[in-house]
Amino acid sequence: MTPKHIPVLVGEVVSLLDLKPGCVVVDATFGLGGHSQAMFKKISPKGILIGIERDAQTIKIASQNQDFKKPNGKSFIVHGNYTDIDPIVKSCGHSRVDAVLFDLGLSSLQLDLERGFSFRVDAPLDMRFDTSSGITAREIVNSYPKDDLANLIWEFGQERQSRKIAQAIYDHRRKQPIATTQELADIVAEAKGGRRGKIHPATLTFQALRIAVNQELANIKEGLPEAFELLNVGGRLAVISYHSLEDKIVKNYFRDLAKSKQANLITKKPVIPSRVEINSNPRARSAKLRVLEKI
Repeated sequence: MTPKHIPVLVGEVVSLLDLKPGCVVVDATFGLGGHSQAMFKKISPKGILIGIERDAQTIKIASQNQDFKKPNGKSFIVHGNYTDIDPIVKSCGHSRVDAVLFDLGLSSLQLDLERGFSFRVDAPLDMRFDTSSGITAREIVNSYPKDDLANLIWEFGQERQSRKIAQAIYDHRRKQPIATTQELADIVAEAKGGRRGKIHPATLTFQALRIAVNQELANIKEGLPEAFELLNVGGRLAVISYHSLEDKIVKNYFRDLAKSKQANLITKKPVIPSRVEINSNPRARSAKLRVLEKI
């Protein structure tokens, strides 16, 4: 049974991508297929859906969904990184597509996995989407020089107390390695003076480590231009971001394309979830959707 996951802004995505039967669509961040399921229904019959997902465990679960196996439609679910969107699309037999979606958030399943994405589950400090390669969060917190660690927490987490947190991590690891999410969360909370307010004091530090481990910002900068190049004239690119670092990259890239007359902005300002959606799915509260059309 596929775990419960509620896709964010799904109606807005389907509407603003202007999907029609027969379209070729790429979900560059497939996850559990929530957006893909809605898009596939819109492009069937004879539409083509290509889903790309870095997390092999997630893709194994999502690929069991029968909604992607209708008689008149085709779907491809590929284990890979959206920075390879061009060769992946071509390996599925297509050189151009009509729409591409990036949803840059974590799925509910990933938050529940024992890989250290969240401090609500005490787990090993891994944080990799693709566990077959790359450095882990544990390696970063236990091996990075103190100043480099502070800079990382500031740059990717915008954490004002980054130097105090880095010092606390450094002091702790000199006695013993930091191995789990709970250990790290407790160290950060103590460094910041304990838990205050609605947001856990380790939230921004965890965000920073996840971004660093998965090279998320660099991947966005690389993946968006590749996706745009794949679009047919009149094709649309949609991106859902969840924090200011992501949204700034998307906003600036879209603005530059519009200024150079390569694209029209379908959304002059980002589309945000309604109060009703936020009440039913609190994880949607920080989502921002931007859409452009290639000209």
